[in-house]
Amino acid sequence: GLAIARQIGHIMYLSKASMERKFGRRSAGRDSLTREDGDLGLPPEPTAGFFPYREVESYLDYQAEGFGDRFDANSYLYLTRAMDEYDLAAGHGADADALAAFEGETLLLSFTADWHFTVEQSASLADAFRESGVPVAHHVIDSDHGHDAFLVEPEHVGPPVRDFLADGVDGRAVSDEGGDDGDDPRPSSDHAPVHASLFRG
Repeated sequence: GLAIARQIGHIMYLSKASMERKFGRRSAGRDSLTREDGDLGLPPEPTAGFFPYREVESYLDYQAEGFGDRFDANSYLYLTRAMDEYDLAAGHGADADALAAFEGETLLLSFTADWHFTVEQSASLADAFRESGVPVAHHVIDSDHGHDAFLVEPEHVGPPVRDFLADGVDGRAVSDEGGDDGDDPRPSSDHAPVHASLFRG
């Protein structure tokens, strides 16, 4: 069960475009279905010619292999429940009230194809920071690599983080979409927010 959950979850960390570029509809070959050479341990599949074992399946099987041995399924249940139940405004009435005591400046990074923590959610949080008087920059990175974009494209993440640490929200590489110019960084999207309960809508 945890292996299947890992496969499903892994897809959610990527994007359709990046998966298409990486795998397409390429077949991994019939040999991937045999018991030989330390593979999946499956018997030969006589229907492989009609239902080929594709590279994307091989990749997801690899990601799931041994996952249950390395991680406790109960820890994942608690982590996901904690994320789903978290409410920033709890006990305060509104997100801005909860952030009012914060001292400092804030940089929010979001990625256009991130299904887990969407641009819309970061924009909502940025609005709450502005309402509470906290200097904030919401830097949106255009990427089709999904949630893993911050790992795959460090060249787009590093400069704004570096300049923010040096000069705050006025850093040279830091942009703020949705600030005083009135631009709304919340594009229409077909992606359903996975952790929509993080912030009140």
